[in-house]
Amino acid sequence: MKSLAIRTLLLITAVASFAVPPAAQAQVAVNVTIGGFYDELAPYGRWVDCSYGQCWVPARVAADWQPYSNGQWIYTDYGWTWVSEDPWGGSPYHYGTWTSIAGYGWSWVPGTVWAPAWVTWSYSNDYVGWAPLPPTVAFGASGYSGSPVVVTRTQYVFVPTNRFVGRNVAAVRLPAGQSAEIFRQTRPVTSFVVSGGIVRNKALPMATIERAGGKIETKSIETARTAPRAMPAGTSHLSVVAPAREVKAAATARPQTASRAPEPSRDEKHAAQAPAHEAKPARSSDASQANKHAKPSAEPRTQSEKERKGPEAPPMESHRPEAQPPAEHGQQPHRADSDKPAAHAPKQKSQPAKKEKPEEKDKKPDGGNP
Repeated sequence: MKSLAIRTLLLITAVASFAVPPAAQAQVAVNVTIGGFYDELAPYGRWVDCSYGQCWVPARVAADWQPYSNGQWIYTDYGWTWVSEDPWGGSPYHYGTWTSIAGYGWSWVPGTVWAPAWVTWSYSNDYVGWAPLPPTVAFGASGYSGSPVVVTRTQYVFVPTNRFVGRNVAAVRLPAGQSAEIFRQTRPVTSFVVSGGIVRNKALPMATIERAGGKIETKSIETARTAPRAMPAGTSHLSVVAPAREVKAAATARPQTASRAPEPSRDEKHAAQAPAHEAKPARSSDASQANKHAKPSAEPRTQSEKERKGPEAPPMESHRPEAQPPAEHGQQPHRADSDKPAAHAPKQKSQPAKKEKPEEKDKKPDGGNP
């Protein structure tokens, strides 16, 4: 009986060991595809064509928004890890990288290789800064430890070294206008180590950060709401972003690409139907107004020619009576005027003629007084 109980206990223990795999192994086995990212990020922005196939542009962000600026840094077993507070989550910070595209601003370029954060660093005892890696960065399966990757200085986000860990960057970051000057006071560094097929970012010296801010606790990767993903076995070349052809093909194959096209067409149909209903009553009730606007190019031309010929004849006759008054009243400046204002001249001369008669009447009594 004792031997049977012992055998049963050993059997249960063996079965349990196979049925419950370690949590770390379960996290690494995460399936990631470009199409999955497409569906995940579509509600939070738009996909646009770019030189990398297609890029994702986030919506509802400030004009001066930068990647890796809304969240915090923690230290995990995989190195310095970014914890995103953006509404779209952390995938664009652990896969692919960001680049600034003219007309769109900061845009995310898809990739399928996981990292705790795809950034390059620049630090000192007083400041710590980081910026997204360029999409062109690639290295071998063992990692990267060469010359630091330096990008435009204004693309760096800087914070005080003693406020680097466990603080929301948006609350402690230094003004963006000071980034270029602070960069000159810091040391750039870029390093990625690949261990067990997983990329780790430990380029920033732990000793420098702890001297400024105290002891740093190593936290679980679950705190960052992401799961490390090992590269396929036999990978010899590691690229931060996926090939442009694969990204383009995956985006084209998504069902949403076909559903998005009818959306504007519905608006166009609605806009086209609205004027159609408004045009019907306009033809029946406002026919006169429609004709005024519809026939300005044909009838007014023929009428204007007749009208022009009509007013031109009276001015010719008006010159004849104009010759008689000047003989009585003397020279007048209106004779030198052109033929066009001549039509107005007789009106002006006829009025003063009426006014001058009462003046003569007034002079007679004046002459009679002496």
